Amino acid sequence: MLRLLRSNQPAAWVIVPLTAVLLWGLASMGAAGSGPDAEEGLGFLGILASARMIHMAHLESRMRTRPTSIPGWVFVLWAVPLLPGSSFRLWWSGFFVLAALRHALRLPEEESGRNPALFWMGVHLGLAGLLWPSMALWGLLLPLGCVGLRPFRPAETLSLLLGFAVSWGVLPTLPWLLRLPLPLWEAPPVTHWETWVVVPWLAFGMTGWFLRQQSLARATARQRSARRLTQWMAVAGLLLGAAGVTEWTGPDGAHQALFSGGLFCAWTIGWCFPPRWKGTQWVPWALLLVSIAVAIRPWLPGA
Repeated sequence: MLRLLRSNQPAAWVIVPLTAVLLWGLASMGAAGSGPDAEEGLGFLGILASARMIHMAHLESRMRTRPTSIPGWVFVLWAVPLLPGSSFRLWWSGFFVLAALRHALRLPEEESGRNPALFWMGVHLGLAGLLWPSMALWGLLLPLGCVGLRPFRPAETLSLLLGFAVSWGVLPTLPWLLRLPLPLWEAPPVTHWETWVVVPWLAFGMTGWFLRQQSLARATARQRSARRLTQWMAVAGLLLGAAGVTEWTGPDGAHQALFSGGLFCAWTIGWCFPPRWKGTQWVPWALLLVSIAVAIRPWLPGA
């Protein structure tokens, strides 16, 4: 399985949806006793779209000489078992955050196309905040990460602000024009989930983050820029997840931790099984077992 995930062949992406379907079935039957509903289906599609967006960002950023499918697969392992009881709006909001990150990873090499990339980054970040209010924090964090790599010119800053204006100004007028309701500003549902279920993931993620620091010395300039941005975003995601668990970000903070923690693990866990380490072949299976354990936790007595 690990060899196929590292090959970046089309067959490697068969593993991602198959794993997602397996985990979704286990988690939904354990939580509801009768299987998934339509809202879970929308959330499931959002998770798959997010995993694909992570894969495309990894592929296009050139942070690795041979990109793999591992980051998207890890995101699926994290997110799908936590799908029952969470809102589909959270996962689609996360999809737009990842779409903005994909544009951000292109910025250092697209000198002539920086303005359009920043515009669409603003649009996607604005949509993320509309779908899930606390996700608006990414609208500040991601541009700051890009500025840390290279400051924006005035025209580039204007393009980013125009993107925000389109999503925050034009989009809310569409329901009025079409006379359709758009309940994006309703209070998100409050879901109670156990903090302990993410502890093994964070242990793997923090280990991978520390191991990843060694790669910066051997990286090219292009790889170094992409890796620094994703590492910065990974740490920001972890901190936002911690803030969400402690409800510093409001009533939807606990939900935000579900996406932010997955973002952190997606960019770090792949470094926990280096190519020439003896135990590398067993780590992906251990991750799959942890994900299955989280998915079936509602089946356990007293859960």
